[in-house]
Amino acid sequence: MPIKAILFDADGGIQRRPHGWKDALGERLGFRGDPTGFLADVYDAEIPILDGGNDFIERLSTLLAHWNCTATLEEALHVWTMLDVASEIMETISSLRQRGVNCHLASNQEAYKARYMSEVLGYRDLFDKQFYSCHIGVKKPDGGYFRAILSDLKLPPNQLLFIDDRQANVDSAREVGLHAATYHLNTGLAELHRILGAHDLHIP
Repeated sequence: MPIKAILFDADGGIQRRPHGWKDALGERLGFRGDPTGFLADVYDAEIPILDGGNDFIERLSTLLAHWNCTATLEEALHVWTMLDVASEIMETISSLRQRGVNCHLASNQEAYKARYMSEVLGYRDLFDKQFYSCHIGVKKPDGGYFRAILSDLKLPPNQLLFIDDRQANVDSAREVGLHAATYHLNTGLAELHRILGAHDLHIP
């Protein structure tokens, strides 16, 4: 059956951190130490609330104090939401939608960053629907994440194509019955077009 809709992952698929973001964390947030360790603490704090909960700001505030950061919470949240959006991917998504292919965002996110992506980055206008794990109540690669999307879209799984940079997420989507492919921004636009073409979604 032809593909009726595409699910695009966000981080690594259509957006990424600015060049040098990680190495500049200490300077931006005013702490001494390994930025890898700081990020590990942030991601550890984020993981439990990817499937719901709005206490990321409180968790981040605690980490700023733990790492003796001189940056304010507002400054830290600004750094947290620093993202480069791939304009060429945006153009591809717009082209697909103009041809009648529904394009949706399918992303694991905590609530603060999800709202930023939707409202500030403009994903609420770019995509037909947005499926954030914090809103669904379950995160990838749990199969329940994909089943919740299928229930919302009211489409059989073999009419959906899921594109993600993590193999575990792709494997889970396939187990639920979706078409799925692994893609990362670093592999270039031509690779994305190849994946789309393999599913009869050719981009001029």
